[in-house]
Amino acid sequence: MLDLRKRFSFGVDLDDPWRYTGVAPPKSVIIPHLLSVSLPEGKILDEAEDQEIKDHGGVEPRTIAGRAALALAENLVQAKVDFVRCWFPWKYFEPFPVSESSLDRLADQSYSLWPMDDLVNTLTSKGVDVVPVVACGYQRMLPQGLEPDQNWTLYLKRASIHTRLLVRHWKSKIKCWQIENEPNWWAEHEAGGWRTGLSWIHEHGFRQELLQTLNNAVHVEDSGAITVINLEGDAKTLDPGTYSSYCDVLGLDFYPNYKSANPINIGVLKLGDEVSKGLGKPVMVSETGYPSGPSFLGYSPDRQAEYVEGASRQAYALDGVTGIGIWRYIDTSWRSFPPQENHFGLFDNRGSPKPAWAVYSRVIKELK
Repeated sequence: MLDLRKRFSFGVDLDDPWRYTGVAPPKSVIIPHLLSVSLPEGKILDEAEDQEIKDHGGVEPRTIAGRAALALAENLVQAKVDFVRCWFPWKYFEPFPVSESSLDRLADQSYSLWPMDDLVNTLTSKGVDVVPVVACGYQRMLPQGLEPDQNWTLYLKRASIHTRLLVRHWKSKIKCWQIENEPNWWAEHEAGGWRTGLSWIHEHGFRQELLQTLNNAVHVEDSGAITVINLEGDAKTLDPGTYSSYCDVLGLDFYPNYKSANPINIGVLKLGDEVSKGLGKPVMVSETGYPSGPSFLGYSPDRQAEYVEGASRQAYALDGVTGIGIWRYIDTSWRSFPPQENHFGLFDNRGSPKPAWAVYSRVIKELK
């Protein structure tokens, strides 16, 4: 089972959990703060997944989500990918916040909805580990109407119970949990409309309390579990020591070519080794990637493949770095801004592999 404190592991990041759950996808957001325009999500792709199952002689699951999970698993096994890191949106389990009077009772029971079961069961049965991102405070992932500004103490209690229920449910299959997402970048998330409320901007202890609460929640339910906190590694103020005491493994996210296609820059990953040695703690590259487009900005599929190979080899060569997650597995019809956001997939939105997928698979097999 995955242990990101020890051997090196190769992974991919999923940004479209709805595809594998049957939950309605979110609306796409195009330039959210300039135009406030939303577009409906397109049809969940299943044609490529159907073909993938036929090619591997599989038995067709009953749902589109089941077919998607099986096709994903088959591709990852063939490429020898070790793990999938994926959002586990809070609202999937709790669409509306449980009443305050029912919270203590919920803590001793279970959710009635477990929409991520198919994904977890399918991947782990094939030997692919899952790293859930839990209790992420993105507004589109929270139960409707929930935000910390209303009552910090109650939000912390809710986050703890939610996390404990997830760990309790899957602790026999999942041993590594990412708590929240990029806490050193929360103010930027709020400015971008991903989070709502002043709590994410002004520290006043909330950041530390939430991370400590989530870390404790995981370990109370499973003392052998591993917690990860990932930081925006490209941030001017990283301050990893502030967060290292609230997790077992520190993750770093790198997008060195986000604003400029050239030159391709993999040297930034060395920061992971420096942080690991400075803190005496294992570090993983939770996210890194390079978009395959748009071409008018200088991006291309071949440059993406070059980055994926270089970043994978660089991370593997660093003593303090124990894993890498490539952002992301597949492009979707869910749209974001700026335009390069929509081209990070190793597969395009029709389910066809880009050159970077073949390169990543080859590099993994060479290095293992």
